Amino acid sequence: MKQIEVQEVTNLRSLSKGHVAYFFTDQEKYVSNVVDYVIAGLRQDECTIIVESDRMAPMIVLKLAQLLTVPELDQVRFLNNFEFYYAHGDFRINSIPDLLPTLFKGEFDPDMGYRTWAHIEWRDESEVSKLLHSEQQADFIVEQENLLSVCAYDSRLVSGDFRQRLLASHPIHLHDKD
Repeated sequence: MKQIEVQEVTNLRSLSKGHVAYFFTDQEKYVSNVVDYVIAGLRQDECTIIVESDRMAPMIVLKLAQLLTVPELDQVRFLNNFEFYYAHGDFRINSIPDLLPTLFKGEFDPDMGYRTWAHIEWRDESEVSKLLHSEQQADFIVEQENLLSVCAYDSRLVSGDFRQRLLASHPIHLHDKD
């Protein structure tokens, strides 16, 4: 698998597909990066599906509302990350392509492109193996659907070994610039 090191989200603008691991440290920078990612998608006629926590989503929505028009905002959908990943009772990936019709309430054009951004959190260390398995499934879905998909992890919660294992299942790597 070819590895690509990307330093800033703005460098993702030239990508049309791929599975990205993003390790963040700064909450403000994280929010700005999500917003940049959404705007880059809109410029490529793609809607964005954001799987995010209840504490981060309002900050992202506020910043997007300051920068986008109402029709542009209609091209962005939010899902609660714990509801998404724990829909079946324990941690596992859900297929966003299967959820598209319900996300856009019949308004989604199946020919329209989309991209995803997921802030991944887990309840305890026992779920790490499930998370790694889910990332392998996600990599398959991303490749099959020709998506651009960012998986965001808080660097403070990821051990060195776990980070290396996550990097192995993501061909594109992104981190906050130091």
